[in-house]
Amino acid sequence: MKLPPYLFFALSCLFISPLTTKAQFSPQEADELAKQAKGVEIVKDTYGVPHVYAKTDADAIFGLMYVQCEEYFDKVETSIVGRLGRTAELEGEAAIYRDLWTHMYIDSAQAVQLYKKTPDWLKKLCDGYAGGINYYLITHPAVKPKLLTRVEPWVILMNNVPAMGGSNVGEPDFKAFYLKEVAQAATGSRSFTAEPPKNDGSNGWALAPSRTKNKKAILLINPHSEYYGRLEVQMVSNEGLNVYGAPFLGQFNIFQGFNEFCGWMHPVSLSDAKDLYAEVVERRNGRLMYRYNGAWKSVDSTTHELRYKKKGGGLGTKTFVTYRTHHGPIVYATATRWIALKTYEPNIDLLAMNWLKTKARNLKEFTTAINKRAMVGSNIVYADKAGNIAYWHGNFVPKKNPLLDWRRPVDGTTPATEWQGTHELTDMPHYLNPANGWIQNCNSTPLYAIGKLDTVMLKLPSYMLPDGHTPRAVHAVRVLTLLKNATMDDVIAASYDNYLPSGERFIPSLVAAYNAVSSDSIRTKLAQPIEVLKQWDFRADTSSVATTLAVHWMEKIIQLDMARLAKPATTEEQYALTNGAAITTEFISPMEQVTALAQVVAELEKEFGTWQVAWGTDNRFQRTADNEPSDDKPSWAVPATPGFMGSLNAYVSRKTPKTHKRYGITGNTFVAAVEFGDKLRAKTILTGGASTDPSSPHYLDQVKGYINGTYKEIYFYKDEVYKHAEKIYHPGDK
Repeated sequence: MKLPPYLFFALSCLFISPLTTKAQFSPQEADELAKQAKGVEIVKDTYGVPHVYAKTDADAIFGLMYVQCEEYFDKVETSIVGRLGRTAELEGEAAIYRDLWTHMYIDSAQAVQLYKKTPDWLKKLCDGYAGGINYYLITHPAVKPKLLTRVEPWVILMNNVPAMGGSNVGEPDFKAFYLKEVAQAATGSRSFTAEPPKNDGSNGWALAPSRTKNKKAILLINPHSEYYGRLEVQMVSNEGLNVYGAPFLGQFNIFQGFNEFCGWMHPVSLSDAKDLYAEVVERRNGRLMYRYNGAWKSVDSTTHELRYKKKGGGLGTKTFVTYRTHHGPIVYATATRWIALKTYEPNIDLLAMNWLKTKARNLKEFTTAINKRAMVGSNIVYADKAGNIAYWHGNFVPKKNPLLDWRRPVDGTTPATEWQGTHELTDMPHYLNPANGWIQNCNSTPLYAIGKLDTVMLKLPSYMLPDGHTPRAVHAVRVLTLLKNATMDDVIAASYDNYLPSGERFIPSLVAAYNAVSSDSIRTKLAQPIEVLKQWDFRADTSSVATTLAVHWMEKIIQLDMARLAKPATTEEQYALTNGAAITTEFISPMEQVTALAQVVAELEKEFGTWQVAWGTDNRFQRTADNEPSDDKPSWAVPATPGFMGSLNAYVSRKTPKTHKRYGITGNTFVAAVEFGDKLRAKTILTGGASTDPSSPHYLDQVKGYINGTYKEIYFYKDEVYKHAEKIYHPGDK
């Protein structure tokens, strides 16, 4: 059988030898890319922030991707390799389950077909995306890619694979079904795990003119995520593009950002479009069939041949057969049912929506863009030059039976559990210019988005309101209620307020538990730590011993709460604990609470020789070229705490086997306070600095501002950028 040319090329791209180190481009391709590069100008300002100027949007994207490769080529390549489902070729056989998961949703042949269907205007952007990366490879022969030697424009359309963990699918269950590995049974025992609970999240605030000093809307963009996965950048073209913000590495859309007219922030939402269906599957007449609406239907199957890096070198292959019903791929099995995952996969519409909103000039254009309703798992906080502020909880939200528990598998044999269309944008929990003058979302329920409980919104279907009221949201309501005549600096200061709601809520429970325990030995051992906690003002500070005790103790309380969850625990239940919304001591005995504190004291004494450890001694920021934290390398004390404490400036730090102290791994990444006046103003901060080169002055020049909330004022207009230019060049210039 002769393959069509596009399919042959797609398949060949999947099997490029990882030993190939030089990108193969024809002289004509190289000349065309060089010509395109000459039309792109990159200006790096005195903070090292790149500003990309070009004639067309596609050329601006070309420049953006070139800049991403300059600073983060390894991460750009890793992102693309993951999108292609080829991670195991780099990491070995243990990663093959991730590749299999990706291939169940999309592969390169499907992406080629999507590219053929893509509108011409969007296809040009895809071409610019691939061109920028490829031109970097051409002009940097010393760079040795681990796998990729060229990137095709259809790669960017492989943008919509659902996260396994966010789909209520356990990795052991998936591996047990397809990789034939034995899943570990959940014991439900109440014990402390070796690792503290994972927690992250984001904050989005919008203030109306009635709340600001200059009577202009202000937007706070405050994502919390893994460090060094964002780039601060501006893209400008003669086609009306002028956007500033942070794209994810390996992608070209400014996911969190603003233009001269409006801005947007996307906190993670549990209001999603990922549901599990329990299927009745039998082998009938030699074929796998599943029951639906009283009839039997064939189970579809697909064969995947995946490659992986062998331990001794070279590549091995494994073949898998995956299964699918009309609900979606089978992702695991129980004793009696196969479980299918239904999701929404609008690859083209999602890419288009995220781009069109970057060029919106007003509320109407922005609303038109997001009305594609192609985004799953994100909320939208918005502000604009006209003084509007708005909020939407979720984007693509299917209509479902509100009486069912959509966190767990529903019956797949009946049409009664099917999605019944899609909610309109106006049906979703949303606010437009609320009377109180501000909106907040901190990965939290929209019921308190403007302060008091919204009893009208409470009547909406429960599946639209799965998020809890996080301690960060409690804190945001507190500071925003008091914020009047606010400047950008006031908003930034409020986002760094060091009050910890969870401390005030739970430390009295610990003190009461201590008083209720009759053991003289434990009371004697903990008398001084309890006294320190009793005197605490519930504010985080680098000199505070109470903060250290409270954070370590709360981590253990979360672990105990996690152990109470019915197995398997859902993503919603686990996330509500790790982000602090569902933490409780109601079901934890006084002795367990006190024992948790005793363990904290013992652990601190083991690591530091004393339990009286100031938070700033324990909690550090460090940036190293090898990404290996060390107590012997320079670091800085950080007052912020994890989000479950209610710290708006959420900072997650971890101890490693080689360190006594904890070092930050997630928290503020690209943060911006934006004022939409006659002339746009914004202040931003980036973790550490704009450069990834340890010898650059921009590697650590933003550290102090990052820690204490002293942000830099950005250069947005071209005359300002040129006035503060540090370097001006075209892609490929030596």
